[in-house]
Amino acid sequence: MHSSFRTPAWFYFSLAFGIAWVLWLFPMLASRGILPLGQVAQLACLFAGSFGPFIGAFVAVYRDGGWLAMREFAGRSLRYRMGPIYFLSAMLLTPLAAGLSMLWLASHGGPPFATGVSLSHFPLLYLELFLFGGSVNEEFGWCYAIDRLQQRHNLLRAAVVLGVIWGCWHIPLFFIVGLTQSFMPFWAFLIFTIALRVVIVWGYASNRKSILVALLFHTASNFAFNLFAVVDRSPQHDERGFIGFALIMLAVSLLVALTARCYRQAPTDSIATTDVDTSS
Repeated sequence: MHSSFRTPAWFYFSLAFGIAWVLWLFPMLASRGILPLGQVAQLACLFAGSFGPFIGAFVAVYRDGGWLAMREFAGRSLRYRMGPIYFLSAMLLTPLAAGLSMLWLASHGGPPFATGVSLSHFPLLYLELFLFGGSVNEEFGWCYAIDRLQQRHNLLRAAVVLGVIWGCWHIPLFFIVGLTQSFMPFWAFLIFTIALRVVIVWGYASNRKSILVALLFHTASNFAFNLFAVVDRSPQHDERGFIGFALIMLAVSLLVALTARCYRQAPTDSIATTDVDTSS
């Protein structure tokens, strides 16, 4: 099936950002005592806003090709056939990078190396993060976005641009008191989102645009933040753990960018076509 993009890219990004930023404005004001809003309502706004990319993608896909295009696009989340290297990378890369950073920190005056989740809780936590932790909310949108950006850029440049956009999409969260982002330096977070997006796009593009690969990478990233205390919420506010995590991911992304076949191939016009996956 051939499907050209009829929806302007700005329309998708306006929805992805607009839905998130408008809804996140309420908890941002509430956390600073400007707006009277209960904790449950704040969490509801945070959760609903995180679906901006998801909603934007499906609205744009419908405008591009109707229900058939939406069905094909959603079906890419079921493309489970992937090479072992991609599956292992999606599941283990970010937790290992976070663990390395915390090992280094423990040997340089930081807290003793420890995990914050018991082994028996791994499966349930992973499932919760997969379904409700941001992966589904975001990755359908960012996969649509990388397809759009590749119309004007080669794949690596598109991945870097999307990494910047992804990082900036989170900006309101940095102003919500007590939220994880409020304890991070934004410059390091931007390095992290660019690096992780380069790695996610590598998995996505190398496996027939499998949205499932992107979902697994995103979930493992969130899992790493729960497994290790890379973000220090204590009064000491030691940022070295997260900065180390971001720099390790940057090194990994550079290795991927220099060696991955998908980043060395000449761009083609295949980005404007959508393959029907009869196997899923």
